[in-house]
Amino acid sequence: MNYVPINGLRMLAVESGILFAAFVIAYISLRFLHPAMDRPRWLAWILSSNLRSVLLVMAVALAGRALLLPVVGIPSPRINDEYSYLLMADTFSHHRLTNPTPPAWQHFETFHVNLTPTYHSKYPVSQGLVLAVGEIVFHQPWIGVYLSTALLCGAICWCLQAFVPPGWALLGGLLAVVRIALLSYWMNSYWGGAMAALGGALALGAVVRLFQPGLTNRRRSAVACVFAVSLLILATSRPYEGLAFSLPLLVYFGYKGTRATIRREVWFRSTVLPVLAIGLAGMALVGYYNQRTTSNPLLLPHLLNERTYSPLPLFLWQRAKPALTFHDPVFAKFFKVTEEEFGYEKTKSISGLISVERSRFLSDWFFYVGPALSFPVLLGFLASVRQLRMWIAGSAALAMALALALCIYTMPHYAAPTTVVVYLFAVEGLRYLWQQRHAGERAFVLAVCLTVVVSSLTRQTGSTAMNAVFTFRDARKWVAQQLETQPGKQLVLVSYDLQRHYPGNELVHNGADFNSEKILWARSKGEDNDRELCQAYSDRTFWSVNTDDVNVSLTPLDLCKHR
Repeated sequence: MNYVPINGLRMLAVESGILFAAFVIAYISLRFLHPAMDRPRWLAWILSSNLRSVLLVMAVALAGRALLLPVVGIPSPRINDEYSYLLMADTFSHHRLTNPTPPAWQHFETFHVNLTPTYHSKYPVSQGLVLAVGEIVFHQPWIGVYLSTALLCGAICWCLQAFVPPGWALLGGLLAVVRIALLSYWMNSYWGGAMAALGGALALGAVVRLFQPGLTNRRRSAVACVFAVSLLILATSRPYEGLAFSLPLLVYFGYKGTRATIRREVWFRSTVLPVLAIGLAGMALVGYYNQRTTSNPLLLPHLLNERTYSPLPLFLWQRAKPALTFHDPVFAKFFKVTEEEFGYEKTKSISGLISVERSRFLSDWFFYVGPALSFPVLLGFLASVRQLRMWIAGSAALAMALALALCIYTMPHYAAPTTVVVYLFAVEGLRYLWQQRHAGERAFVLAVCLTVVVSSLTRQTGSTAMNAVFTFRDARKWVAQQLETQPGKQLVLVSYDLQRHYPGNELVHNGADFNSEKILWARSKGEDNDRELCQAYSDRTFWSVNTDDVNVSLTPLDLCKHR
């Protein structure tokens, strides 16, 4: 499956055309109509406070997406990953870290979920926590996505304030709002991205601020706490990529902290101690979570899931695993499709590997940068090569890019920690152009901003990252609608036409508390094997669903009456 939109070339042409038209309009306006503009008083008031700018960016993100609710609405989950994150949120909203393995658990196996030794999502906890906040406080898990994405945009503005003047930092935050907080799949699905990007923005902004002259010890301790919390967010959202992004920041932190301590500019207790204390506490909590879910404090749920289900290695230097035996043939097809879609066989040759790396680089560049921001990002990088702080940002992004290049498969949100670096270099490039004080350069700056707005609003508006290609019928939703009016509790046994079924279009997903679920979804394993469900779930009415992703049939079963 290609996660770059099918019409990517058309989108490239459209965005390039918008950029050219916007440049012409902006140039004419600046050259002939109004070459100089005074800053409005309200804008000057906002820019006089860093906090006001950050709050404005967050408010625009919240208000902008709220205004789109009548058009886009609240997204419905479709992807296996989304259901796994929602399982985690449901677990946390029941005030527990994991769930007991359900009876006859082989019937309830699904993707990205562990059923043994406990029943839980394989993913790190950050995204599940924000979804749980939405579920507990607002009775809608998507509100957690809504709030965390707005917080990300504010964090990008806050981080940029450590590098560029306030007005340009505000511009960077608003560009992030348009590209991320309105129609991006980060806002419009449950798949994640915003939390890892939030951790990256806070980490970069904090580590640069830590050693600025003039900070009081109290202020420095507060920034150190932000740095430590940001590292914890990275560790609990994208552990591998977050570690790669954090390493250059930690090297800079250690180097500057050591020098400052020797010179008695910064005391140990005001910087290193808060980072160590929060870091150790976070590691202990992660270990406790691992112990509760996998029964091993050093074993992440994700690694347990990989060992149990995935025949594919995680990294290029690893060999393929021995053939696994699955309880259901759908799993075998899922990993076969995954292998084909991500080009695993290509990675075994130099030319194929180059093709895979080029494809994923273009996919990430298209998502994070796009045509409008390409020139400003490159110019910003070149214009800031002599600035140490920019080297810190660039090295963090490079470290994470190298880490991703070593993986067998990646997706755009894997690179989320480096999001803030894109806007940092983009704003630096736009700022450099604006300082040239010619109508052409300033027109280009305005054209880029306008193009980002227009092209972002013309992107696909589906509820998930697969909006351009995932066009299968939502059979799960249709079946649920049919059974909602049925009295009592239901159990649906699902069978697929394996020749036609796409395994990403999975129906078997359940919540955390089986007893309270009106509808349970299970895999049919043949009539004889299905009867083992009767004893554990005797209070439910059984149904059979057969689907080939286009046609769906729902029929009642008398399974337990003929024991």
